[in-house]
Amino acid sequence: MLLFSACLFLIPGAELDDSPPLAQEWHSAVYTIDIGFRFASRCLPGECENARILTLVSSVRNVIFGHSPSPSFPCWFYSRSGSNLTPVFGHGMGKAQIIDVEMCPHLSGGGEEAQRIVGRNNDFKINLMILSHEAAEATLKAKSGYDEEEIVPSPIQKAVWMQFQARTPFDNPAVEWENSDGNGLMNNFGVIFHVYLDDLKENREVRIEVPESDECGEGIWSIQFTQKVEKI
Repeated sequence: MLLFSACLFLIPGAELDDSPPLAQEWHSAVYTIDIGFRFASRCLPGECENARILTLVSSVRNVIFGHSPSPSFPCWFYSRSGSNLTPVFGHGMGKAQIIDVEMCPHLSGGGEEAQRIVGRNNDFKINLMILSHEAAEATLKAKSGYDEEEIVPSPIQKAVWMQFQARTPFDNPAVEWENSDGNGLMNNFGVIFHVYLDDLKENREVRIEVPESDECGEGIWSIQFTQKVEKI
């Protein structure tokens, strides 16, 4: 009978490394993100007197996603200069404009009257930010009226939460109107939405819709991710 023996040789100084593996670096294709908002009001003079209809269109250009240098965020924005990519916190390249707006009637002491639009301005400053899950949850709770103890439902896949804002100066608003009792203005629009992290890593084109409503009407945000430049 033959006997076999085995020996385990240890290399002096070698130790097992049980540290977690480093996150794999990745960068997405360059995206253009088109964001539109359409709102329609039921118009009730004395109660619902803001926009009867409003359409905002915007385009965020040259958006690159990549691995996050912070564990609090699932990914990060990157800015490209030549062949170099640098992580950045927010992204503000692009434009926004209101292409259609009409006002509801106003109920004054003399009866129902039309509200005249006296100023329009499309000098929007836009900003797209990636939020941590905690920040997104807190903002959504405040907006939708969740109690602090309640949990905002989480997506079934790992998600990237983003906030888009388009803002004009308060003293030069996007829309200003007047009636016999005074005036009103709009200068700030925004939405929070999420996209799946794997979709960005795989350079997929994505379409998202986010409904928005209040006691006066209903609207919808439409967000379209389109790959414009070949992968870097």
